[in-house]
Amino acid sequence: MRLVTESEQNNASSYAMKGFAVGAAQWGGVGLFASALAYSFFPWYRRTQTVNKFYIVMCFALGGGAYKSDRYMVNFERRGRAQLLDETTRQRYELIYGSKKDEEKKVPAEEAK
Repeated sequence: MRLVTESEQNNASSYAMKGFAVGAAQWGGVGLFASALAYSFFPWYRRTQTVNKFYIVMCFALGGGAYKSDRYMVNFERRGRAQLLDETTRQRYELIYGSKKDEEKKVPAEEAK
């Protein structure tokens, strides 16, 4: 789907940022859990400085945010393509069979006489 207008670009970017926030929260939680496990089972991890532990959790969060942001963007594009396809199909259907407005305007043959 080609994003032509600025409003479409803004909608896509805000949806992707929503995905980033969701992914960062999910994978940040996974990183915290993995860090807690490593802290409880590995003595060398306990000796690691707190700043480095923070960087490890931050890597989980940033990676998860980037992944989810990409997934949300792909889904946004797919939804846009589906809407375009539905609109095109409806226009072709109306061209071939006529629209509902045309059917309301038609007068049955018996009433016309």
